[in-house]
Amino acid sequence: MTNQAGLIAQVESMAKHVYIEELGYAVTDVTPDNLYLVWFSKTLQNWKALVSGKNVGEYLEITHNGDKGETYIDVYLKRMNVVIKDGEDYASLEG
Repeated sequence: MTNQAGLIAQVESMAKHVYIEELGYAVTDVTPDNLYLVWFSKTLQNWKALVSGKNVGEYLEITHNGDKGETYIDVYLKRMNVVIKDGEDYASLEG
């Protein structure tokens, strides 16, 4: 698959597999309505996607190395969510 729609379908399939088979989420947690593609970029034969979902606590980074014909999947756990309002000093977040 070389077109973008095909690659995104491949990403969604990989993400669904990892969430269900590797991370133990229920099939109902990783439906197309619950998963979302955060970011996707393709340059030459390489591409990268970030995937998450409404009912999951991890982000998946899926990277395809076209030179080697390999795809790598990294799983990141969301540890916290900090809101910084416009004009707020980042130093105010420290202890």
